[in-house]
Amino acid sequence: MLGAPACYHGTAHDPAADAGDGTAAGSSDGGSSDGGSDDGGAAACDPTAFDMRRMTELQYRRTIAAIFDDQVAPSDEFPAPSGPTPSGFSTELGARDFGEQDIEQVVYAAEDVAEAVVAVLPTLLPCASEPDADTACLDSFLDRYGRRAYRRTLTDDERASLHDAFSFAIADGASFADAIGLVVDELLQTPQFLYVVEYAAAEARPLEGFEVASRLSMLLWDSIPDDTLLDLAESGGLGDRDAIVEQAQRLLDDPRADTTLARFFREWTAARPVSSADKSTEVFPEFDAALAASMNESFDRFTVGIVREGGTLDDLLRRNEAWVDARMAALLGVDAPAGDGWTRVTLDAGLHRGMLTQPALLAALAHSDRTSYVFRGAFVRKRLLCETLPPPPAGAMGVMLDVPPDPTAKQESEARISRGDCGGCHTMIDPPGLAFEPFDALGRYDPTDALGRTIDPSGVLVGVGEQELAFADHADLVDQLAPLPEVRDCLARNLLRFALSRLETEADACTLAEIEATLDESGGDLGAALVAIVGTDAYARREAP
Repeated sequence: MLGAPACYHGTAHDPAADAGDGTAAGSSDGGSSDGGSDDGGAAACDPTAFDMRRMTELQYRRTIAAIFDDQVAPSDEFPAPSGPTPSGFSTELGARDFGEQDIEQVVYAAEDVAEAVVAVLPTLLPCASEPDADTACLDSFLDRYGRRAYRRTLTDDERASLHDAFSFAIADGASFADAIGLVVDELLQTPQFLYVVEYAAAEARPLEGFEVASRLSMLLWDSIPDDTLLDLAESGGLGDRDAIVEQAQRLLDDPRADTTLARFFREWTAARPVSSADKSTEVFPEFDAALAASMNESFDRFTVGIVREGGTLDDLLRRNEAWVDARMAALLGVDAPAGDGWTRVTLDAGLHRGMLTQPALLAALAHSDRTSYVFRGAFVRKRLLCETLPPPPAGAMGVMLDVPPDPTAKQESEARISRGDCGGCHTMIDPPGLAFEPFDALGRYDPTDALGRTIDPSGVLVGVGEQELAFADHADLVDQLAPLPEVRDCLARNLLRFALSRLETEADACTLAEIEATLDESGGDLGAALVAIVGTDAYARREAP
């Protein structure tokens, strides 16, 4: 009987293919690009290459709030880049140029914020309420809010340009407040605001203090440096590794880092937030926007909480816990917390394994009405092992498999693997995905399929280094994967990509080795590994263009 398409592991709707495959150009496996270093990074690493890149929408929204002390809302007009990136992380989108429509939206967004600033100007700038407010008051505004917008003190030329805009408005009959609004309008359309800028140089050089401050805050807060960090940068207090690491730890410890940590886990796993439109309400009548929101928050609470508690990679992958509100409790079949709150619950250790059995992730790696062992298997290969999977052969979607009536998932997989043009990839992809087949498209555990047949989750994971891992089920698979150096090294790669907003290159092998060494020495401490990146010699220096 003809059944499912023969090969579809690399099709556009595959959530595990929404971002980069996971290896740098020229690398064919999950190891370091050039084999790495055995000395843990004892020698100075090559400087880090950064492209000038524009703010993401998230960074814009958080930056506007930070500049104006949460008194001004960001504009919804600011352009939101979309689409996959080679590294898998959204900040890499910032390297792309503004299009014509984007530029128009930036103008509208600046106007919106300028109007909002004018409305609350007496709160932001008390001297604006005085009848004789003048350019001295304008300078007070620029000293505080202009400095935050540019992430440094304005140059004389920049200040003069904004003074000219202010004077032009006053000469045209504008009030002091409206003239400040025009200054804000211009300020928020400049490259100094829109882009994370670092000065070019004829050769590799140490970063200046304000450049380090921007790197740190954009990495850990998706926002601008706070006044404490800016003051330290301008006083020369970010000139050595210890000072940079100390500030990185301060920023990481701050609750403002939670949003960025959640973004890291989302983008590493390619687990985009579940929405109410993602699932068939005919198959899952209990699924709605409220449950989708709870699933997303539960995932974020779990992953960020691991970092906040000093947790390790093993904790992330094997801890049998979940955060639940009333909706998540019903989904997982556990007691609900009192009221509308959240609580952490311990789940059946035989069934639940950390991040990989969180409902939001399993739901993201599924179809609207059924599971997908292909999506889930590709996730293991790409996201946990940093392997590159080739695209399916041409015309694969149009070729049907010869399977019996109502095949089980394993029968369908066996038929696909038996095809010579599909078997090579699906031998790698399908077994780890089939291990998670007992979890339905909402991430609930059910050991039987839609026809009531017991699911066989056993299999063999091939091609992990020189190993083959025979496993009984998903829990056994995760337990064997968690301590593997390939998984540790893949995490190191993704932390580097997250920090640098690009794929790694051969020049990054030394820095990768330092991150891997930190993971080893700390027992897999996720927070320590993230801070280790900014503590490398490479991170505090800039490569010449």
